[in-house]
Amino acid sequence: MGSRRVTGVRFDAELEKAVREVVKQESVDKSTALRMLVGEGYKEWKLKRALQHLKEGKVSIWQASKIAGMTMWDFTAVLKKEEGIEWAEFNPEELLGKS
Repeated sequence: MGSRRVTGVRFDAELEKAVREVVKQESVDKSTALRMLVGEGYKEWKLKRALQHLKEGKVSIWQASKIAGMTMWDFTAVLKKEEGIEWAEFNPEELLGKS
């Protein structure tokens, strides 16, 4: 595991309650619960950012998948569930010139 650093954070009562819930449900200590939540939040943030850039036409699907930290195939599976993002599915045989 990489080096760790200590960071102080202030939470409102609602967030503190959420952390306690994760501690209880996952049977982990508070530091582990916070790392889990921050890690999951970061993944979600990257995905939202990638989807937004794709929606704005700033990046390709391949580039967006890299921003999201996902394989293109996993990203495409997520993309199929999103609304408001236009993209085209293709038949691999069409690309290979097989009709």
